[in-house]
Order: sequence, then C-alpha cells, then structure tokens
Amino acid sequence: MKIFFSIVLVLVSILACYGEDIYLSFSPPQPGKILYLSVRSQQPFDFDQEKAFGSKRNVAIAQYTPLYTYIPERIEATKKKMQDLMKKASTLQSQAPKDGVDFDKYLRQEFGASVGTEAAAQLLQYPDLKNLLEAVLAIEDSILQGKIVGDPKPLQGKKTVEVLYPKQAGTVAYPASEVVTLEQARETIQNKISQVFWQIDKGVLNPVIQVVIATMGPNLKYDQMENDRRIEEIIRKYPSKTIPYEAGDVLVPFRKKLNEEDVLLLLAHQDVKKETVYEGTPWVLFSIILAVGLYNLLMTGALQSWYRAKPPCLLHLSVLIMAVVLLKLFLLFTSFPVQALPFAFVPLLLLLLYPEKVAVTLSTLLGALLVSFFGGATLRIALFLGFGAIAAILATPVVKKRSQIIVPSLIVGCTQAAAFLFGLLDGNTIVGWIRDANHAATHLLSHAVGKDPLSQMGWAFASGIVSGPVALLLLPPLERVWNTASAFELFKYTDFDRPLMKQLLTKAPGTYQHSMTVAQLAQAASEKIGANTLLVRIGAYYHDIGKTGEDPKHFTENQFGGPNPHENLPPEESVRIITNHVVNGLRLGREAELPEVILDFIPQHHGTLLVDFFYDKACKSGRDAPVRETDFRYGGPKPRSVETAIVMIADAVEAASRTLHEPTRESLDGMVSRLIEKRIADGQFDECDLSTRDLAKIRESLVDSLIASLHVRVEYPWQKEAGG
Repeated sequence: MKIFFSIVLVLVSILACYGEDIYLSFSPPQPGKILYLSVRSQQPFDFDQEKAFGSKRNVAIAQYTPLYTYIPERIEATKKKMQDLMKKASTLQSQAPKDGVDFDKYLRQEFGASVGTEAAAQLLQYPDLKNLLEAVLAIEDSILQGKIVGDPKPLQGKKTVEVLYPKQAGTVAYPASEVVTLEQARETIQNKISQVFWQIDKGVLNPVIQVVIATMGPNLKYDQMENDRRIEEIIRKYPSKTIPYEAGDVLVPFRKKLNEEDVLLLLAHQDVKKETVYEGTPWVLFSIILAVGLYNLLMTGALQSWYRAKPPCLLHLSVLIMAVVLLKLFLLFTSFPVQALPFAFVPLLLLLLYPEKVAVTLSTLLGALLVSFFGGATLRIALFLGFGAIAAILATPVVKKRSQIIVPSLIVGCTQAAAFLFGLLDGNTIVGWIRDANHAATHLLSHAVGKDPLSQMGWAFASGIVSGPVALLLLPPLERVWNTASAFELFKYTDFDRPLMKQLLTKAPGTYQHSMTVAQLAQAASEKIGANTLLVRIGAYYHDIGKTGEDPKHFTENQFGGPNPHENLPPEESVRIITNHVVNGLRLGREAELPEVILDFIPQHHGTLLVDFFYDKACKSGRDAPVRETDFRYGGPKPRSVETAIVMIADAVEAASRTLHEPTRESLDGMVSRLIEKRIADGQFDECDLSTRDLAKIRESLVDSLIASLHVRVEYPWQKEAGG
C-alpha cells in the first residue's frame, strides 16, 4: 500500500508540473478563446515584445485607416478667385489700350501665375475670354467635387480612408482609390480643358490653364492629431518593450478572453520551454522520483532507527497527495501570486493528526520541494515555502483546543513575509548584500519593477494566517477516512468528569481502577515503541465501559471478595455475560458519540480471544454434546493498530498480576512473556503492524512498570504485632 501511495504521489506531482502544457496542447491558444485556467511562468524568462509584435505593428501601421477633414471653404475660395479674375479681365478689356502689364502683375499677385506681359495682353485681346473662363470654372468645379489631398504619403498602401464631414454627415469611409492627389487633379483639369477647347489658340488657352491650376487646392486636410492618436493606439497594442517574468508569475489569468497579445505571450513562453524541455523534464522527473524514494527510506528506515517514533507513512503520503492536488488547483483557478499559497497547512494538519515533529518535518520538506516544482521550479520558492512550514512546526505545541492554532498561523505569516522580503534580494551572496546596503536596495527595486512588493508581502503574510483555518477545515474528513482523531479532539476525553467515566467510577469502581492501571501500563509501553501515547491512554480509559451495562459484579475486579455470581451459572451464560460487555461498550460509546478511533479499543482489546476459564469449565462438565471453542471466543475483530494491541497486552497483564503472591522480576517477566506468546500463537497480532522488536520493548516496559507498582515494602513492627 505504501508503494502504491508513493507512486500516486509521484504521478500527481508530475502531472501538476505539466498540467498547463497538456491543456494548451489539446486547446491551443487563439484570440477570442476563453482560457479556463491560469497559466503561470514555469521559469524566469524575458518576453521580447519587439520580436513578437514588430512585424504585426508595422503591418497594422501600414494598413490603418487615415482620417481626413473635408474643407468646403477651399471650393468656395477657388470659385471666388475665378469670379474676381473674370471681373478684372472685363475691366481691363474695356480700357484702351489693352496693356498686359497690369494684368500680368495681377495674375502674379493673386494667383502666383507668371504668364508674361505678351500672354497677358493676348488674353485681354481675346473677345470671348469671359465665356472661356466661365466654362473652365465649371470644369474645375466638377473636379473639386471629388476628394483631393495635398500629401500623397499617408495614402500609400491604404485600402480605405475616412473623411470627416461637417455637421450631421459625420465620418464616411471611402475606398482609397477614390481619393486623388492635387497633382493628379491638376493633370486631370489640364487634360479636360485641352480636350474641350482644342480649337482655341494655345497662346490663349495655356495661360488660362496655368491660372486655373494655380487656383486649385486640396479639399481634404490630413487630421494630424487624430491620426497620431490612432498610430499611438496601434503602438500600444503592439508594444516593443522587453518584460521580465519571474517563475510563478501569472501570464494569463483564469477565465480571460484571449487577445492577440496573450496568444503571443503564451507562444513565446512555450518556445522558451521547448528549448529546455529535453534538459529540464528528465531532471524534474528524476528529482521527484528520487525525493519520494529517499523520503520513504528515511521514514521507514533511518527515522525508526534514530527515534522511537513509528510514523504513519500512509497518512503522511495521503496528506502530501491531497496538498499537491489542492495547491495545484489553487494555482490553476486563481490569479493570486505564488506567495498566497497556504502551504503551511500541511505541517499544521500533520501535527494535529500525529504530533511527531521529526516525521512531520520530513513530510513537509518533501511537500515544499514537490510544490516548488510546479509553483515555479526555483530554489527561492522552495525556500519560501520551507521557511514558513518549518516555522509552523517549531511554533505549534500539542494542540488541545482549536484556538491554539492562531499563534502558529501568525508566526508562519510573519516568517513568510520576511522570507519573501529577503527573497527579493540576491541570494547568491548573503554577506554581500548585508555589507552593501545600497546594492541591496537597488536589487530590491529592480526585482519590484512592474510589481507591488508590499502587496506580495501581504499575500505571503495572509497565506500563513489562512493555513491554520485550512488545516482545521480539512481535519474532520481525514479523521473519518483514516479512523483517527486529532490531539485536541482526543484531549476532550481525558476529562474524568465526562458522563461515561463518572458512570464507570460509580457503578464499577473496580473496573475504573483497573482501567486507570491499564492506562498507565499501556502508556509506558507505547512510549517505548513510539506509538500514539495519548490515544493509547484514552483507549485504555474507555476499553471496559461496557461492564456498567449489566451487573458489574459479574466481573472479578468488582466483587471485592464477595460471592461470585458465575458459580451458579452454566458456562455458556457466563461467557455470554462476559463477552457482552463489548457489545454494551460499543452501544454506550456510540450513544456518547465517542470517536471511532476510541471505540476500536472496546472490541479489539479482546480480539477473538478464548475465554479459557469457562471453556475449561464447559469441557469438564461431563455433558454429552461436544463443546465448540468458537462459542467461547470474543467476537473480535483482532487488534488492527499497534495502540489497540498494546492495550490488549496491558489489560491481560494487569489482570494476571493480581494473582501473583510474591511478584519478582523473574515471575513478572515469565508471566508477561507467557501472555504475549499465547496471543501470538492465537494469531491476535496478525492484523496489526507489531514487530518482534516492538513486542520485546513492550514486555520490558510492562515488567518495569509492574516492578515499580508491585514492589514488596518492609513490614513495620506494628504491622507484625497486628498480624500476630
């Protein structure tokens, strides 16, 4: 079973390390898709945004839609200039002589067109000049109704443009092909005028074309401010910074709808992991398997050799499996930082279930190592978790009530906050940053860029505070699954004022005294082999409560030298009464809501033992019907734990010790040995993990305890006289 639990722990830990990769392989990231888990950086890496977004940003800038503002005043200004030209020409034509000097000067000043004195004079001499100018103005007006821009550069590579019209028209999008440059518009009007008025003398037509071209201007203005804003928005969408991510940082939070940046970030992180997959993955697998293997060797080998403790490996392994699963789910379905992991609940929970700090320390260190593999795979995270857990172990006493978990939780919170603070500093040379405070401060700030160190310290402190309540929350189901009870749950049953103990003292004082003596013997024996002494002592207190169910005088310890009721009863009836105290004990215990782990002592301290006295009596009664041995045995079950087996032995030893007239070490040792050997031969220890070495220690402890309590005292003179 231990091997099975170890394999499960290894598999769960490996799955936790690569859970996100497995998810993303089946559900590749795409823009618009919702991510149903938080993806965290599994190692420090730098996200080069320029490399990821550079080409996309250039394409987006090249393809963005420019905005122009329509300027109707330009058209009106052009019409007015042409109309003024016609008036000026009419005025000069009416004068004599028709001198072209003033007209040429006017054209230069108003239109910037230098046609020359002769060409100006020739225009004035053309009799149909006004009609020509009106016709040309009509052609120009038709061209000006289009969309004309001055600078062609913003149009390069564009498919669409937007034009902002005044008042209610708003913004209208047009194909970029409908927009012409001023150069194209001038060329167009020149061609049209030449085609329409081909019969007119070039000496008249060319100066008119020159003047018309000079009056034309763009009717669309490039909105510099709005277009700069649009380009800035594209740059913000496709930034060019290099963002450092620490191990454990959230890349994309749980249930986020992916955008393009998220997808590129995830792909960049996957590319970095692919570069190290052949180097890192075998190392992770080897480390996990080696750590779990060494843990088992230490727990079952070295630990039992160095200490008397015999830790429940299956319980510890199950807690580690549960911790790996719960903490991985915490990281997958929350966006809290790694510092918020309430890992310290592991040592607190183990200490509540089994207060052996050496074993708990080994289990906790293994847990910190395994969690660090999927929490960021860095020594810094492992140390952060380990420091908090060790603080929990050192600060936690034997808990007798739930409120005692508060102080250890506070200490864990403070330790983790301090560990996080020092973790921000460069851990390569501790002496270095202590010696150089300026370097330490600079390094602290560099690690805190883009983060809130105070907030993360707060999370580190809060996770320690939460660890205690989490341990208390998980404790009841574990107690039920493993049929055990926590220390503070057991301590409630050490109170002799509880109703069952009062009833035992009142109705069966001999049994009460017997139980107290058995508790002392069993506790000393359990200390020898490292069993749960508190559980053994309480189990001994309650193992015979069923003797209050019927007449307690049916049991020898309550007869106090009086008549024995069994002398007048058939053996079968006597056995029924004797063995029925187990049934009565279970009934009374369940009515009093005793934990199952205590109730186990009631039937298991007798197991399936044969009631020898009444079996022999039945065999010697001379009856014709054969005597069946099974009719004279307890119903069991046999002891299934070391603790119930110890109480079984102590119960028999205490009863047998009362029959010795002159107790010596030799006689006591022989008696205890015979009782243990008899139970071994009867197979009573077949279902519990009780070794020959343990039995030798139990025997030695019981003999020592009996010698201490049954030693022969010196007889005083007045006692001799009274005896005489």
